[in-house]
Amino acid sequence: VIGTDGRSIDEQGRSDSMILVSFNSRTNQIILTSFMRDCYVNIPNYGMDKLNASYSYGGADLLMDTIESNFMVEIDDYVIVDFISFVGIIDAVGGIDIDVTDDEAQEINNILFSEVNGLMGDDQWSDFLDGGGKLHLNGKQALSYARIRYVGNSDFERTSRQRKVITKVIPKALNPVAISKISKHVIPEVNTNMSSIGMYLLALRLPLSIRYDVKQIQIPADGTFYSEDVWTASGDIQNVLQVDFSANQNVLETEVFGH
Repeated sequence: VIGTDGRSIDEQGRSDSMILVSFNSRTNQIILTSFMRDCYVNIPNYGMDKLNASYSYGGADLLMDTIESNFMVEIDDYVIVDFISFVGIIDAVGGIDIDVTDDEAQEINNILFSEVNGLMGDDQWSDFLDGGGKLHLNGKQALSYARIRYVGNSDFERTSRQRKVITKVIPKALNPVAISKISKHVIPEVNTNMSSIGMYLLALRLPLSIRYDVKQIQIPADGTFYSEDVWTASGDIQNVLQVDFSANQNVLETEVFGH
């Protein structure tokens, strides 16, 4: 699942979120693996740069090739979700319940005011939160929550929020009513390399995984990277994550594909 900051299906944008969704029938688990966008990787035919630069250079296909060649994991299909389709997915399942801190609630309001409400054609002040707590978020509020960067540990905590949103969506999306709504109103607004038949067959299989536990993983894993300023293929100096690829390949093999 590639989450972009594109405002429409025709705008490529940047790959702000890269989450590998794996269904392991041997362990009865759905594994959500976030790949940090600042990973310093070798992008085929371009050289060393941040992982999310691969999407800018060559779209979803190059991004998948980059993940496969650096982390030795095979990826078959992708779905690109932009702002509009993200909001549509959340609203199609009836919203989600999330524990939100007061600082996160304030930042949700800031993002609603500065960006999301305008994008959706709503008044800038609409759907503001009164404060934190266990809240029921609609699509716009959930999008704003998933985009928070400046509360907590920057991008590390943002990817955690994104996985949390997906974790909340999965069980609600596995009922026939939600699948029908998503298929009718949301799927036409996403970009994917899956055929219509392939997506239909996947939709038929999804309810069978409702018994699965959801596990979350972040790549690079704790203790397997360090931060450094380097020259990138784009020709400038950026702060990146220098990754121990061997260690993270082992994490993926054990935690995602293991028995």
